[in-house]
Amino acid sequence: MSASAFFFNKQGDGIALNGLKGFLQKEALSRFRFALSLFAFFAGFGLLLGDPSQNGLHDPSWIRILHVILIFISFVCSFWIGGFRNISEYLLLFHFGLMSLHSFYLLYTNGLYLGYLFGMILVSLSAGVAFSNRRLLIPYLLVFLSVAVFVGTYCKDPKIEVGMYYFGIFSSAILAVLVLGFRLQAFDNLVKADAQLEKFQANIEEELRLAQSTQKSLVDLEFPESGTFRIHSYFRPLVSVGGDLIKSEIGKDGKLNFFFADAAGHGISAAMVSAMAVMAFKMTAPKTDSPAGALSMIHESLKTMIGGFFITAVYLRLDPETKEVVYSYAGHHPAVLIEADGNVTPMEGKGTVLLALPKLSNRDYRKNLRAGDRILLFSDGLFEFFAENRQFFGYDSFLDLVRKHTSLRGDKMLQAVGENVASVRKSAMLDDMTMLLIEVV
Repeated sequence: MSASAFFFNKQGDGIALNGLKGFLQKEALSRFRFALSLFAFFAGFGLLLGDPSQNGLHDPSWIRILHVILIFISFVCSFWIGGFRNISEYLLLFHFGLMSLHSFYLLYTNGLYLGYLFGMILVSLSAGVAFSNRRLLIPYLLVFLSVAVFVGTYCKDPKIEVGMYYFGIFSSAILAVLVLGFRLQAFDNLVKADAQLEKFQANIEEELRLAQSTQKSLVDLEFPESGTFRIHSYFRPLVSVGGDLIKSEIGKDGKLNFFFADAAGHGISAAMVSAMAVMAFKMTAPKTDSPAGALSMIHESLKTMIGGFFITAVYLRLDPETKEVVYSYAGHHPAVLIEADGNVTPMEGKGTVLLALPKLSNRDYRKNLRAGDRILLFSDGLFEFFAENRQFFGYDSFLDLVRKHTSLRGDKMLQAVGENVASVRKSAMLDDMTMLLIEVV
């Protein structure tokens, strides 16, 4: 792809500017307007000086007025006509040709007057800045130089040396070609770099898509059937990849094991850490006698393989026969007990974050549940954000929000809480929102 090949996406009558392509489009229109502004200055400057004939110069004002009007029309059209960039190069060629004819006419009739020669040199130099297509510039310059030779040969009574005139004209034309060459080379390098960047971005997006698919598989949406418990989950992922996970497993003793965790950070690395934590949970859940012991085994199995990451987690074990829950924390914020009468209280406990220290320090906690009780586990994405007036929402505010929805059950409650959180959030979503609700029948 050459730098002179510009691409555009139309949206209605306008043009959608995207990335480097949009930048090149804007840059091309800016050069077009710059060239017209320069021409307007050249054409209009003579009108401000009064009658040139008083200084012995032939410079009809009507030509300048007509030229300024044409320039003004083209300048306005560049703002109001959709897809104008597609014809701007040819319109530039028209104006360069018109300005060149005007300047050569003045040079011829005024004996190569030095002031008009300087204007002609600036017109020629500006061609290298204004054009982005060699196939238009080179033929223009060839015609330009041919006319320049004709004017220099047949000019009567030249006021400067003809050699100086030729030097100024030819050197400015050569510089115009060099300027265009340098610009196009820079554009080509930009376009090549942009193509490589797009390819790299496409690869990253594909990897993120796969990572997102992997992460979704880490959050259980269906759970083992139990006559004692009804289990529901809610998962609203961040646009990028996070580290939230919910996994369940039935132990050999028939008890239900739940692993609710959040790997620090975002991206593919966080998803990989979460996937490894799930594998460790699947291996340890059937073998351990307690949640604290299971967290210790997960910690020991991962610490030799993962560095620079940590995981907060809650491990629960439910007994369908006795309705007892045994749980242990690994640096996670407290889960919530919603009692049958609607009372909402944090479930006591604390423990060391997984992988943060060489040894894990945590313990088991026990709670006897009654029919109608519910346990709610949730990730920090549901309360670590800014609400109205840049006030931090926080854990306690989330509990107040949960209290407003205790009359709802199951998925309806989780959906209501999730929507309510989304409505009060005023900052950008920076983390997954994940919840697990366990109801005692």
